[in-house]
Amino acid sequence: MKTSDALALINDTILSLKAYHLEPLDVAVKLNQNENPFDWPDTVKQEVAKFCLERPWNRYPPFIPDKLKNAIADYTGVSSQQIIIGNGSNEMLLVLFLALVKRNSRIILCKPTFTVYQMLLDGFGAQGVSINLDNNLQFNIPGIIDTIDKNPESILILCSPNNPTGSVLNEENLRLILKKHTGFCILDQAYIEFGGYNAISLIDEFPNLIITRTFSKALAGAGLRLGYMIGSAEIIREINKIKLPYNINFFSEHVASVLLNHQDLLDRRIREIISERDKMNRFFNTMPFCAVYPGNANFILVRTNKKDEFFNFLCSEGFLVRDVSGYPMLENCLRISIGTPQENSGLIKVVKRFFEKN
Repeated sequence: MKTSDALALINDTILSLKAYHLEPLDVAVKLNQNENPFDWPDTVKQEVAKFCLERPWNRYPPFIPDKLKNAIADYTGVSSQQIIIGNGSNEMLLVLFLALVKRNSRIILCKPTFTVYQMLLDGFGAQGVSINLDNNLQFNIPGIIDTIDKNPESILILCSPNNPTGSVLNEENLRLILKKHTGFCILDQAYIEFGGYNAISLIDEFPNLIITRTFSKALAGAGLRLGYMIGSAEIIREINKIKLPYNINFFSEHVASVLLNHQDLLDRRIREIISERDKMNRFFNTMPFCAVYPGNANFILVRTNKKDEFFNFLCSEGFLVRDVSGYPMLENCLRISIGTPQENSGLIKVVKRFFEKN
């Protein structure tokens, strides 16, 4: 069989997709993926290393990762029966698509937002319905209400705080949306520890609400690839049927449990990131950007008509940020993650130099 013949056997929907891509660039300071800039102390890593040396690697992890489920339940204030754990919140989104998307399903997205939603939508061959954020890149609540009224039993995906804009939905707006919506609402709260309304308390009232979260951002576990979803116990029980068994390895499960046992350190680091975010936001507002968009995550979105020159200058000075100008409504925009105080101080000097020369 020729390669071309084999390719022709692949699902046409997959063949038509554009691949998710991130250009690898070697720089000193990474401010492009919204990671927590603080690594874990060696004492914590040594605790984990001891466990890995003693634990047999030839044996499967627990079929149900109860240790981690219980730790997440304590952290979030829900019961362990309301939780599914996955290989990153991206896997949780895939599981939700497998469980919820039916033939001719309509999926509503508020754009610009996290690109993986559109990738999954396209991969499943679902019908997408888009609502633009408003001119200030905040959620268009009337537009959302109007769209869900016109698309009953659709799947609504919301990201709050939203990536890449940092905009948030408050309790009043979420309640308004959920009271109107007759389908499932997937609420991605990957950045919730940095600000915004924690919607977990709404799950009991609205069983069509499912929340996804991650260890990759505030919890400083991007390398673990761990995420989870929270919903009503009855809904979670059914969705769990389509999750692949043994999807969490023993290393990630143990490390994540250890991280959640260091809540004081987590809280201290989160507070520092928020403080640095506010400092950087004040600084960016003193610079001649076209716009600086305030947000409640661990990044800041800026717009400049010198986008390419600015991006390349930052790279040449050792700072990598994210070019998001290809997103809807984000022409000439860059997303800048919050680094350590030392990294942010260095960035401030570099940004000042750029605008002094330009």
